[in-house]
Amino acid sequence: MKKGFTLAELLITVVILSVLTAVAIPNFTASINRANARQAIAHLRAIRSAEKMYAARNQGAYFYCNGGTAVQNAGCLLTNLGVEVATERYSFDVTGSGTTFLARTVSGGGVPQDCTAATAICLSDAGVWSGGLVATSYRPDPATVTG
Repeated sequence: MKKGFTLAELLITVVILSVLTAVAIPNFTASINRANARQAIAHLRAIRSAEKMYAARNQGAYFYCNGGTAVQNAGCLLTNLGVEVATERYSFDVTGSGTTFLARTVSGGGVPQDCTAATAICLSDAGVWSGGLVATSYRPDPATVTG
């Protein structure tokens, strides 16, 4: 009697591994996307904290970093607010008017402009979250989510 596997056994093994892979890859991708969104949320929280400290030192006025590229805005945030953000997956900026601000981020390397975009996450000076990713499964704090 020969030792080894038959062709049928090998084919069944390949089919089982293919099915397991087809199920695992989408779940793995979704987990990576959630982790990236949570990292962006953590960066927005750090930006909000830094903005609050900046305003406390500057008679309630906030600092804004917007209008540049992702790398320019990240440098602006680091230089002026002391917040280091990762720009590989998300772009960040801070916009506002005097005594209010809105920290925005968008995935995919675009320029954050609209908090209703499907790939956006926004955090106001009042601590209110908005954006397309917040409205899905990446809720940072359901009590402060709008939109």
